[in-house]
Amino acid sequence: MKGYHTSDGYMGLVEGRYILFASEADYRDYVEA
Repeated sequence: MKGYHTSDGYMGLVEGRYILFASEADYRDYVEA
């Protein structure tokens, strides 16, 4: 799990590419699902 906050939300690394999520929690849920 790797990412960073932006003005639009949270950019999370998924399978080698960054996807914009609403929040870090959304990213965590996506990765762990």
